[in-house]
Amino acid sequence: MAAARELVIADEPGAWERLGFAPDAGGALALAELRVRLAGRAAGTGLVELRVAGLAAERPDGLPVIAAAGASVGTAAATHPNGATAIDHAVVLTDDCDRTTAALAAAGGDVRRRGGPPELPATMAFVRFGELLVEVAETGGPARFWGLTIAVPDLDALSGPLVGSPRRAVQPGRWIATVQREAGLSIALALISPR
Repeated sequence: MAAARELVIADEPGAWERLGFAPDAGGALALAELRVRLAGRAAGTGLVELRVAGLAAERPDGLPVIAAAGASVGTAAATHPNGATAIDHAVVLTDDCDRTTAALAAAGGDVRRRGGPPELPATMAFVRFGELLVEVAETGGPARFWGLTIAVPDLDALSGPLVGSPRRAVQPGRWIATVQREAGLSIALALISPR
């Protein structure tokens, strides 16, 4: 199975620092075995690259999924002031869940689950690339990375002008809070209680 190694996001490191993350001097931060590189607004908008080791095909369904340069990006464990531990999942929106899911599987992803209403809020599939789970939701428009959800143990401590109040997540027993637009991120970001 192909394994995600690095996510490149077109955000300034300072915006993530204000949310309690600790990027290094080069704008990278570690979340479990994954590295997030904050490339700045000059790189574009949102998640501009997902680098994957063992990828069978690049740019599945037009998504910016490319081969990682080596077998492993190699990140050191990091401690973030907000307590963030791992990326819970990335979100892809698409006009055809089956097509996008098939393309991700052909690229080396492992399809773990499919479902739809009434169990789930939309037609969805969940594809694993090593540690990273990619949630594919059918909502319209071309396939695109829309957001990221990161596990943080104390959501109440982060609630304020940049992070909304925690509410029950779709996943039973978990809570989620949405990072507000005022945070200045180019990607939708949510924080969720750990599994």
